[in-house]
Amino acid sequence: MTAAPLIVDVPTSVVGLSADDAELMGRLLTQWSRKASRNALRSRYRNMHQDLAWLGASIPEYMRHQLDVVCGWPDKAVTALASRCMWDGITAPSGQEDPFDLSGLLAANRFDVLVPELVDAELTFSCAFAVVMPGQEGTDDPPVVVTGADAQWATGLWDARRRHLEAGLVLDSRDDLGLPNGALLMTRTHVTRLARGDRGWTAIARMDHALGRVPMEPLAYRPSLGRPFGRSRISREVMSIVDRAVRAGYRTEVSSDLYAAPALLLLGADEEMFQDENGNPTPLWTWYMGRLKSLPKDEDGELPKLEVIPQQSMQPFLDVKRQLAAEFAASTNVPISSLGIVQDNPSSAEAIYAAKEDLVIEAQSLNRVNGHALARVIQDMVCIRDGTPTDRMPDDLTRVSARWRNPAMPSVVSQSDAMVKQIQAIPALADTDVALEELGYTGEQITRIRSQLRRAGARSVLDQLSSAGVDVTTPATAQAGASAGSVPVEGD
Repeated sequence: MTAAPLIVDVPTSVVGLSADDAELMGRLLTQWSRKASRNALRSRYRNMHQDLAWLGASIPEYMRHQLDVVCGWPDKAVTALASRCMWDGITAPSGQEDPFDLSGLLAANRFDVLVPELVDAELTFSCAFAVVMPGQEGTDDPPVVVTGADAQWATGLWDARRRHLEAGLVLDSRDDLGLPNGALLMTRTHVTRLARGDRGWTAIARMDHALGRVPMEPLAYRPSLGRPFGRSRISREVMSIVDRAVRAGYRTEVSSDLYAAPALLLLGADEEMFQDENGNPTPLWTWYMGRLKSLPKDEDGELPKLEVIPQQSMQPFLDVKRQLAAEFAASTNVPISSLGIVQDNPSSAEAIYAAKEDLVIEAQSLNRVNGHALARVIQDMVCIRDGTPTDRMPDDLTRVSARWRNPAMPSVVSQSDAMVKQIQAIPALADTDVALEELGYTGEQITRIRSQLRRAGARSVLDQLSSAGVDVTTPATAQAGASAGSVPVEGD
């Protein structure tokens, strides 16, 4: 299963690039090439394109080339967790709906679509990167453009002391051999566009920025001190279980042929009985499938004896698949029922919740880590748009946080019942957005609800004034003069 490393020429110097940047470029390319083959292997498992190198003698040769058995469990390992990580907007300490005027910018970058794509890539390859750049002048770009890149197209150098990237590299394109043709080198002070030609790398453009940090943020799944870029959900254990499941699938197909056609044992039969008039052999299958079967007596006048070998059971192969599914569920925290394994007895509500509890806890941990990375992305967007260095950003911006929906995904009934009991204990909670969030409303729905409640409240006030006999169409000063009475002027 060990993938061959991708051989990349690491430049010692780059035309138009300083020595320090060339050294960063070499380190980044070395790290990317060391991980490229392994990332490609995970991609093949995710897309069910990985072929088993050896299937064993139990698999007939014709089945190895004509029968395509695949296993979608690696995809399930990613999507089962990613589907529980639903970004629901940003929250600032001030409590305002859009304190940084970002709604239009987030909508222009389809941020609600970008975040799930980043989470999906992060779980597949252990990390993904969000890149924040100014929009190009003279184009339809928004003021700030946010893009995503997975580990197949980007890498970074981690600064353990500052807990963020020292430098980043994003590949623009690759040739037929998988080698990069172009790249963006990102540092704390500038971004350089590079191109690779026959004579090596060349810097073709440079853009300085005052952000004060690399405009590229990693999202890592289960990072640790030794592995700051995290781990992949498609681990070695998962790939091993999938290989065994595919082999079990092939063996099941082989046994199903034997199961459908029980073997026959023919005693006392001469091979000449299965030859045509020209002496050519006739397939036994043709005789077996014939509607009328007959065999002549042998030279001693005895009739051949036909015995049926009992069919083998398919249950052992189903038990193997069930065992592999249990191992996969233990490795990924995916409920075994999500893998197509049907339990004999229906599960209770408590058993269903217990089966997904580990996955919910893992989603909560992932949201906490990704929330910090997305908060930094939001900070970069505001600072690049306003031309403000990150060390001079407003206090509210330093404490901005990402908001996520409940990964447990409780039913509307149970969620509403729990929230009603909390509001009964704390009545003031009913007037907060938190109560609406816990009831399952999205940030967009909460904004609409608040807006419509304000309009309804204004209409209610007008209705009350009208019912009291106050002319709401007359300015307040005129009404005050009318109520006080007017002094007649001579000549009126």
